[in-house]
Amino acid sequence: AFYTHAAAALGYAVFVGLLAFRGARSWLTALLAVAATVTALWSLTWTLADLDLLPMAVPMALAPLRDGSWLAVVLGIFRAADEQNALWRRLAVLTAVAVAVDIAFGAFHLNFGTIGGIQLDSEITRIVVSILGLVLVENLLRNMSIDQFWSTKLLGIGLTAIFVFNLVLRIPQFLTHMPDQDLVAAQPLIFILVLPLFVVTAVRTPLLRLGVHSSRKIVFHTAALVSAGVLLQGTAIAAYYIRNYGGSSATILSVLLIFVMLVGLAVAVSSASFRSYAVRFINENFFSYKYDYRVEWQKFIQSLSAWEDGDVPLRVLRTLSELLDSNGGGLWSFRESWNQFMPVAKWSFPGELAPIARDAEYLKCFENEDLTYLELQAAESEPGQALWHEMFPAAWLAVPLRYRSSLVGVAVLNRPRVIRPLDWEDRNLIGLVAMQLSAYLVQEETAQALADARQLEEFNKRVAFILHDIKNTIGQLSLIARNAERFGHREEFRKDMVLTIQHSVDQLQELLARLRGEPVADAGAQVSAQGTDICNLIADFALHKRSIGLDIELDLPDAQAFARVPDHAAFLSVLEHVFANAVEASPSGTPVSFRLTRMADHVRIDIADKGAGMTPQFIAQELFRPLRSTKGKGLGIGAYQARETMRRFGGDIEVSSVVGQGTTVSLVLPVSKFEEQRIPA
Repeated sequence: AFYTHAAAALGYAVFVGLLAFRGARSWLTALLAVAATVTALWSLTWTLADLDLLPMAVPMALAPLRDGSWLAVVLGIFRAADEQNALWRRLAVLTAVAVAVDIAFGAFHLNFGTIGGIQLDSEITRIVVSILGLVLVENLLRNMSIDQFWSTKLLGIGLTAIFVFNLVLRIPQFLTHMPDQDLVAAQPLIFILVLPLFVVTAVRTPLLRLGVHSSRKIVFHTAALVSAGVLLQGTAIAAYYIRNYGGSSATILSVLLIFVMLVGLAVAVSSASFRSYAVRFINENFFSYKYDYRVEWQKFIQSLSAWEDGDVPLRVLRTLSELLDSNGGGLWSFRESWNQFMPVAKWSFPGELAPIARDAEYLKCFENEDLTYLELQAAESEPGQALWHEMFPAAWLAVPLRYRSSLVGVAVLNRPRVIRPLDWEDRNLIGLVAMQLSAYLVQEETAQALADARQLEEFNKRVAFILHDIKNTIGQLSLIARNAERFGHREEFRKDMVLTIQHSVDQLQELLARLRGEPVADAGAQVSAQGTDICNLIADFALHKRSIGLDIELDLPDAQAFARVPDHAAFLSVLEHVFANAVEASPSGTPVSFRLTRMADHVRIDIADKGAGMTPQFIAQELFRPLRSTKGKGLGIGAYQARETMRRFGGDIEVSSVVGQGTTVSLVLPVSKFEEQRIPA
């Protein structure tokens, strides 16, 4: 017990020193330092008592203070995690009372006799405190968030081990009133065993923020030696018990166990995977991170958004290069249209970049999703590494860019300004940045594809509208051709026919210009500040249609009605479409009626026919849907185009129809500012 207590005292004293000089300046750090100090004093006084330099009553008196200080640490972490939770206050009061009673019973050797078969002395109070410790740890871990649980779970495991061992130690002593000396001697070993868990908790917890900056190689080798020593010591103890209690085969079993442990230790030490895992575990849990990831992420975002040019692949390449202190590189991105990786960016990179086939041999190494980078100057460890080095002898890294487990790009970087070895933190950082850059690259390519699709959609819409206008023009010319047989001998008809043909030619030329995306001057754009007089426009439209033999009824107000019509040609196209549909729907010899109504804020043009009519379901679900037509030769775009045009003008189209009686289409236009002022409110 002397050596184990001395080791425990030394270990916890070092822990106190780390907290004092490396820990954060916070009340929680002070609380943990107090608990470690009391534990170190308890082990130290026990060591001195073994040397007869102190009475055994001193470490016995410090034991309740030791347990109480660790309970205070649990309550402190509970309070730091959720100060508003009233549970920790109730548990704190209960803990204070229990620890005070335990200290009083131990200090004054209180004994209230036997009640209900239970001896009321210091042994029962120690058991109660141990049970209370387990309750506190359980409540702490159960009320932690996921992030908080990650930082405190090891503390919970360590304290659970201590309090469970206290129960194992105290219950036999409570029943027999005689301490088990073997368990008493093992108690400091439990505290030594859980000390690394407390250190890791101090490193992980933000309020403690213990920074361990010793040599990582020294710590690794020290940890290896200590682990080997503990393993060998445990083996010796196990062999001792087998030899003493194992029966007739005791010697064989003890020798076999020792050799099994030695062989297992040799295999573990010689395993590169085991050593790598051990180094990573020590680095991640006992050392502060080499990178401040908040700073690195901020640098990444600033670098990504600093470049104002629109070349996204070049921006991605520069961001990755600058983050890794490289002076340039090349970037390949997979293109579906080429079915290979195409060079999309180059920055201070020697030579020309050639496309990379999708099934290239040197890309197979990136099928391993755990591979975040390929160090081209290092010894060959992955298939295809030699091929990469052969293609780019001066390059440093090949970084795969993956999106949803698919390889979407590869970046090859030049050597950094200062050559440095890469470790697990570099691997994590490169993997995180590459994943984000891959998503950025894919999203930008998707946005570009969407923009191209929208541009193509706009072109297709323009073509559809133009085809419909061509259809209307063909309809006008066909109507003239049919009426020429009846009215061709009239002088007025021939004049109107020439004007209509000339107008149709102008319309076709205008449509070709629109198809090419050229600006088209509106022939009817010479509008006064008063707006467009819709009465005159409808009257002229009706006059022209009557001249070619069509029957129209007009109901126009006596006064003028001015409306806002930004594009006369487009509005006349809407009129032409609605009128043509009305003519087609009307029985032979039945006129199409035009009725104009002037309101306070709009002008309404009702175009009515006495055709077959439409059902409400057809009007609601089919009439204005593009590319839907009930006509054998129709394009299904006219009604949709007409409504889009009217809404672009700030107006709308309304349709009312009764099956068997006819249809009325209402064109609604906003009045001009002049008309608003002219009409009294």
